[in-house]
Amino acid sequence: MSVPPPWRPAPTRTRALGPDVARGLMLWVIAVANITVWIWLPGPVGGPRERPLGEGATSTGWTADDVVNTAMSALVDGRGFPLFSFLVGYGVGQIALRETARGAPPPVVRGLLLRRYGWLVPIGALHACLLFPGDIITAYAVGGLVLALLVADSTRLLVGVAAVGAVLVFLYGAADGAVADASAAFPSLHAETVEQRFASGLLEGLVVVLFAPFQLLGLLPMMLAGLALSRYRVLEDPAPRRRSLLLAAAGGIGLGLLTGTGTGLLTTGMIDPPPPVHAALTGADAVAGAAQGIGYAFVIALACERAGRGAGPVGAREHPVLLALQALGRRSMSGYLAQSVLCTVLLPPFALGLGRALTPTGALLIGTAVWLVTLLGAVLLERRSLPGPAEAVHRRLHLGQPLGS
Repeated sequence: MSVPPPWRPAPTRTRALGPDVARGLMLWVIAVANITVWIWLPGPVGGPRERPLGEGATSTGWTADDVVNTAMSALVDGRGFPLFSFLVGYGVGQIALRETARGAPPPVVRGLLLRRYGWLVPIGALHACLLFPGDIITAYAVGGLVLALLVADSTRLLVGVAAVGAVLVFLYGAADGAVADASAAFPSLHAETVEQRFASGLLEGLVVVLFAPFQLLGLLPMMLAGLALSRYRVLEDPAPRRRSLLLAAAGGIGLGLLTGTGTGLLTTGMIDPPPPVHAALTGADAVAGAAQGIGYAFVIALACERAGRGAGPVGAREHPVLLALQALGRRSMSGYLAQSVLCTVLLPPFALGLGRALTPTGALLIGTAVWLVTLLGAVLLERRSLPGPAEAVHRRLHLGQPLGS
């Protein structure tokens, strides 16, 4: 009696453009947001950025840095990671739907997802310990493991749990706003020598990995929303729900702009409300920022569908910008890790030292330059039909052999 071969996931012949373009574009958001963590000030009393980025409104007038900082608060801060969380959940749903359509029973689908996200845990841990203690891969991996256990549950249950989780997001954001300055959370990024950097970075990275399940509390609602909406294919085929998606995007982005502008004015020192109002504003911005990130995904999906690129690679040459963003989105883990490598070379005191008292405008420019380098690298790999190096390693680990991109 012959033994059937182990179940293998279906090779992906075509990919929906919307999710990949969203990932590629949001890597820019993450780059310009994360760059602030690397900022440091020289001198005995400076330490690692002991002032909020953008502080320095010493006159009644606005500086260019104040404008940039407020714009980043309204458009970027707290928007990229929620959107990526939404896309992680959406990706789990895509995999489950694809494998179920092939006839895979639920235990097999669950096992595939557990292997896929289980192997992300050591990848994220290495990233946190060796490159960037602010790693988010580990939290996403833990979230993927949780979603693997919930993938067969009803959509109503997923939405209900996500709604309850939104309350936790508000409380987390309010508590974060009550902290005066958490900018020196990773002193290793401001170490004077390589030895100091890796000695303290190892400990910081381990703490981040252990904290990942708690960090997940602020990301899981968006993941659950993504898993629920993946069942309606709103990013692959948004046309049937165009009006609803536009209304949802307008509401989420509008609220996010409102609360984000408020937090930007807080950071620049233009407003100074009492502590309860301060906490309420930052808590509201945590929720509205997440809604804004998901609104971005809806707008991107609708834009891709309008460009005639809603569900596959046909016509890619007609839209080179979308093609480039898709290339980076398909290699999002490699792009994210590459940001950490480039920042390690450019910013710390033991390297080129460009993070010395970097202004908001400078942070925006350097973060954008880093992202553009990763975008170019992704396009070059796409032209050679090569996967990202991190994605290739991940496939080998959880599937047992490399697959094409």
